[in-house]
Amino acid sequence: MVKNQTKNEEEEKKKAELIQELNQKVAASLWVQFIGQLGEAIYLSQLAAIQPESRGDVKNLVGQWVQTVGQGLEAVGATTQGLTDEQKLLIEAQIQGIQGDALQTIGSALQVVGSQEVLLDDLLTDIEKYSR
Repeated sequence: MVKNQTKNEEEEKKKAELIQELNQKVAASLWVQFIGQLGEAIYLSQLAAIQPESRGDVKNLVGQWVQTVGQGLEAVGATTQGLTDEQKLLIEAQIQGIQGDALQTIGSALQVVGSQEVLLDDLLTDIEKYSR
């Protein structure tokens, strides 16, 4: 009986260590995504500064920045969850992750609307160009 209990405790300890390791990898992956999104937002902003923009382009750019902020919040939340055992901090970190997800969703929606506007503008321009 004692052997089985010790074996179960060892298995639970290994499982907890694996969970902790995987959570750390998830947090690291979220930071990599944030860095990529931040780079994209910066480069899109630079492009916007040197070429004329439509309203759709502006919405697309704003959407990218909103997504980037959301990704950063999610990464901070996941990192905090991996670094603490304090219940209050865990709940706050989970809330932060949810808020980050929500911002990413809003940013994506802005990008969809902006991209549709750009497409419609392009199509209307082509129709006008070829109908002459």
